[in-house]
Amino acid sequence: MTRFTAAVATDPGRVRASNQDRAVANDRLLAVADGMGGHVGGEIAAQLAVEAVGRSYEAHPTAAGLVAALREANDEICAHGDEDRRLHGMGTTLTAAALLEAAGGARLVVAHIGDSRAYLYGRGGLRQLTEDHSLVEEMVRRGEITRTEAFFHPHRHILTRALGVDRQLDVDTWTVDAAEHDRILLCSDGLTNECPDGEIAEILAANTDPGDAAQALVVRALEHGGSDNITVVVADVEGTVSGTGVSSRDKAATGTAPATSPAAAPLPPGTAYARPKPPSRRRPRPGERLVTPWSALFVLALAGVLAGAAGFVEWFVKASYFVGFERNRVGIFRGRPGGFLWFKPTLVETTSLARSAVYPPSLPFLKAGLLEPSLSAAQGAVRTLVSEKNKLGLSAVFTTSGSATHGRVTPGAAARGI
Repeated sequence: MTRFTAAVATDPGRVRASNQDRAVANDRLLAVADGMGGHVGGEIAAQLAVEAVGRSYEAHPTAAGLVAALREANDEICAHGDEDRRLHGMGTTLTAAALLEAAGGARLVVAHIGDSRAYLYGRGGLRQLTEDHSLVEEMVRRGEITRTEAFFHPHRHILTRALGVDRQLDVDTWTVDAAEHDRILLCSDGLTNECPDGEIAEILAANTDPGDAAQALVVRALEHGGSDNITVVVADVEGTVSGTGVSSRDKAATGTAPATSPAAAPLPPGTAYARPKPPSRRRPRPGERLVTPWSALFVLALAGVLAGAAGFVEWFVKASYFVGFERNRVGIFRGRPGGFLWFKPTLVETTSLARSAVYPPSLPFLKAGLLEPSLSAAQGAVRTLVSEKNKLGLSAVFTTSGSATHGRVTPGAAARGI
C-alpha cells in the first residue's frame, strides 16, 4: 500500500497580523488553501475549503472525486458569501494532491485553482506541476514579461481564478506516476514569492525528514522577508508501487499532520531570529557625574541621528504612493495608507475608474490602500484594474503541462493583499 508520510509547517510571516492559510495532510490527501478577501473572509474561505475537500474526498477517493471535492468547496464558499454580505467576495486558492492505487502502480493526482503550487521532487530534480492562475502568469505565457520579471512583478497577487469567486468553476488537473521516495511539496505563495525554485530544491535535498524540510522552508521564507502567510506541506511517497501492500520503509504515524490542520506545526517564537536581551540598568554611585563630555557628545550624536531619521521618514512617506478610493472613484495618493506619524496622504490624481466598476474581490484592497513604490507603478496598477474590468470577462483556452484543460477566466481578477 502506497501512502504519504507528511508534515506541515505554517507561519503568519513578519507583516500579516493573522494567518489566512489552511492545510490538510494525511496518508492519502494533501491540500493547501490561501484565503483572500479581508481578515475574516480569507480565514473563513480557506477553512471551508480544506474542510469540504477533506470530507468530500474521503467519501469518494478517486480522481473525479478530488475534482468534485473542489467544486463542493466552491459551492460552500459561494453560499456563505451569499448568506452573509460581509463575506461577499471572499475566496481562496486551493491545491490538492492525492495518491491513487492503479494497476501499474501508484498515481499522483493534483487538482488546482489559484496561485498556490504543487511540486514533485525526485531523481529528476524539482518540477513544478501546477500553473499559477494569475495575471502575471498570463503575461509570461503570452511572452510579455520574463519569468524573472514575474518573480518581482508588483501585481503578481492578482488572480484570474479562485474558489468562491464564481459559481462556475474550472479546475486544472494533472496525473503523474508516483515512485517510492518521491517527495511532494504543496505551498502557498508566501513561500514562492520569497524563495526561487533553486533554493527550494536545495532545502528539500538537504533535509530527509519531511518535518525538517517543511520547517526549513518556512524559516528561509522568513529570512527573505516573510511578507505574507507561509504554509508548506512536504510529503514523501512511501511503500511499494506494485500494489502488494508491503512497505519497504515503515515510518511511525506519530508526528504527521492531522487530517485538517488550520495551524499545523507553527514555528515557535524566535525560531527564525533571536530576540535581543534588554540592556542592564544600574543606579549611579554617589558622587558620580551624570553628565560627562562623552555623554554630551552622545546626546549630540543621538540628536543628529534622530534628525536624520525624521528626514528619512519624510522622504520615505513622500516617495510612496497608493491606489485607493476618492469618494466614488479610484484615486492615486501620495504617502502611506492612513498616514504615517504626522504625514497625511495627499490626493495626486482622481481617475475615471468608478468604484462600481471595480471587480468585488479587489474592493477590500483598494479600501485599505494598494501600496506602490512610485507614481508610475500606481498608474500601472490602475491600468491593471481597468484591464481587469475590460479584458478578463472574455473566454479563453488555458493549457496545462501534462494534459490540456479548457478554462474560463472569471469576470474579473481576484486580488489578494501584497
